[in-house]
Amino acid sequence: MQRIEELKEFLQEYRIERTLAKERNMENDCQCMLPELENKIDLLIQEQTALQESGEQETIKYLSFFRLMTSGYTQSYETAIAMGNKKLYLDAHMECVYWKPEGLFDNISQDMQKAAEILSQKFTQIEKYELFYIQKILFLDDWELLCRFLPQLVQGIAGRITSSSLLLEEKIEVLGGGYMEEPITVCYITKEGEVRNGK
Repeated sequence: MQRIEELKEFLQEYRIERTLAKERNMENDCQCMLPELENKIDLLIQEQTALQESGEQETIKYLSFFRLMTSGYTQSYETAIAMGNKKLYLDAHMECVYWKPEGLFDNISQDMQKAAEILSQKFTQIEKYELFYIQKILFLDDWELLCRFLPQLVQGIAGRITSSSLLLEEKIEVLGGGYMEEPITVCYITKEGEVRNGK
């Protein structure tokens, strides 16, 4: 584990530069992500509306964006998006759709090659499991960047949710985090379709 930490520390400057470069493009990337995100949200709205009309679903309280570690392993880089009632993970009718944020993970293979080149300046014979760990770190860096821009993305879909026939709580709490982990509150959507930070 000591060597893994050394690898991580040696890549710190590269990771910061990489994140800053991606951050500069995120305004444009968010616009590219929106069409597919809108399609996924429309699917969730249809599913949850049908469940409410049949009496199976309560009012919607949460819109969640879940990081799937398996998507890093398979390199699908999908995020699970779910709508659910106040029970959250215990909501038997919480449905997920899977969305790959357009552009965000496109260059991760090239970034891994660059990371490997940097590491080879100090470390010899880097093992496959070590490179796999580094790829996981880059994936998490990208996920954290996505979470910072989620309020902007949510602003682009909020009206679709609030103007639908879904039964909603006074505020929709937008969550981000690992699936079945303790999520963080990213922002709120009011019934008027406004996106707000904090409570």
